[in-house]
Amino acid sequence: MKKITVGIVGAGTIAGTHARNLTSIPEVSLGSVFDIQKNHSRAFADNFGMTVRNNIQEVFSDSDAVYITVPNKFHAELTLEALSAGKHVFCEKPFALNMDDAKKIVKAVDEAGVIYQLGFNRRFAPVYKKMKDFIIKGELVPISFNIKINRGELQSPPWTSDPEVTGGFLFESTLHLIDMVRYLFGEVRKVTAVGSKKIYPCVDNFSMIFEMNSGSHGVFSSSAHTTWIYPFERVEIYGDHFAVYNDEMESVTYCSGLNQPCHQESFSTLPVEERWGYVQEDPLFISRLLGKEKDSIDIAATHVDGYKNVELIENIYQQIGLGL
Repeated sequence: MKKITVGIVGAGTIAGTHARNLTSIPEVSLGSVFDIQKNHSRAFADNFGMTVRNNIQEVFSDSDAVYITVPNKFHAELTLEALSAGKHVFCEKPFALNMDDAKKIVKAVDEAGVIYQLGFNRRFAPVYKKMKDFIIKGELVPISFNIKINRGELQSPPWTSDPEVTGGFLFESTLHLIDMVRYLFGEVRKVTAVGSKKIYPCVDNFSMIFEMNSGSHGVFSSSAHTTWIYPFERVEIYGDHFAVYNDEMESVTYCSGLNQPCHQESFSTLPVEERWGYVQEDPLFISRLLGKEKDSIDIAATHVDGYKNVELIENIYQQIGLGL
């Protein structure tokens, strides 16, 4: 059986999530790991049976594919180095923090002829899979939508409020549902946005209106200082006397006609990593490397999706005119 050797750059919490998933895939061999904090590398390697390397180039040299799980500001640089080395790449979001880097990555992926996948776990979460299935089957044709995704604070860890590290609040958790807009409703024709800096040194409140090529439209809000009041995340979709919404990753509620009962499906008893879609995204990436899936598979977030998300976010920040 062919084995794919996977290296990991960045030995934090999300790297551990992916490593646990990858250990359950027979075709995967976990190879080497590098983190700028050597004690993190050593603990990670001991936990997952990997080899500690002294730099990223050493990880690239003995890997078929590389997971990039470092803070936002390093994503583009490390991605371009991995692509230059001819490696397949799984990178946590965001794709890049500006259009110049986004263009470079798209060009590099196309030239390298490798598989690239972004870590948008919500595409795989059961709540959003249920919504997407309604749309794919034609049971729900979206007419309008309401979306919110908030953070309780930007204090832990402290760098989450530093736009020099994150690229700005839109590149943090909010980006997950900016990606979901395109995933559920298609391409964006126009976005109109306002924002403000109130509590943190970055723009920490956004209100946006999305107009889609399909003719649907919706409102999207995100705040960075909401105390984690439940639910911090919700997508509501309205069709022809059809409504569906989620409460975070816990449940989906829907009503499919006038005078029809509402139904709720709860996923709260699923393990957290399955409920949030992490367990599902890694096997897809490996399947794509083995040629079992094609790049065009809808659920995978590719370099094209990454590019379009960065394009949207730059557009929003330019409209707000407050910097990051």
